[in-house]
Amino acid sequence: MANDNISWNLEDFVDSLVVELDKTRETLAIKAINKPLTYTVKDLAIDLNIFPTFDGDQIRFTTAQPGQEGASKVNIQLGSITDQQVRATTKMSGLKNDTKIEEIGVDQKTRNKLRKMGVNSVDDLQQIEKKHVDIQRASDNEIDYKTLANEIQKSRRSQTPPRVNTVSLSVDEQDRPFLHVRGENLTLNPKYPPVTVINHNLAEVLEFNANELKILLSKDHITQAESELIMTFDPYTLVKMNIRL
Repeated sequence: MANDNISWNLEDFVDSLVVELDKTRETLAIKAINKPLTYTVKDLAIDLNIFPTFDGDQIRFTTAQPGQEGASKVNIQLGSITDQQVRATTKMSGLKNDTKIEEIGVDQKTRNKLRKMGVNSVDDLQQIEKKHVDIQRASDNEIDYKTLANEIQKSRRSQTPPRVNTVSLSVDEQDRPFLHVRGENLTLNPKYPPVTVINHNLAEVLEFNANELKILLSKDHITQAESELIMTFDPYTLVKMNIRL
């Protein structure tokens, strides 16, 4: 029976063949130091008798055993390709600042649909957006773009989290006391003004940017020696800390 054999996918099979061919070329590079003439594999062609199975998402193959009938015949040919051809036709993956689709919080169905559309990273998605392509319409509404965009923003924010360096007490020109919060990556998107709470009481933010916040204090905020300060800089970040006023 075909099920008595181990199933495999085409990607792993071809990858294994390429690794073996690369090893051969690397060996020849060393051998060529002393032997100017030798022999190697120019092209590789393999005929396989296999039983394909498809689960609605992935296709896998089982190699036919001797004497088995009903198998499909597949011919795989591997040819050489230069580094220039690779660079001209293939996008470099794994770039430092690029976020893979697997790294954002979307379901497996959405990830699979994006891959079928050639989207494997956030950068791929941005390139499509620049062409004014409606991802939701292109996927027959199978992709909720609003949810996808939200998860992308959340992923980006996690790469630049807010950091509070100092919190000090100051007085403005009107002799009003305020907290001066200094740090990094505090408020990165003007669309989302920060919200602050001190000892369970909402506090007004006088000024804010990526490196500082000025929070107006009232008598309701200064009720004890040690106070609780909560700051939200956008829908994806929240900083909670205890301070002495």
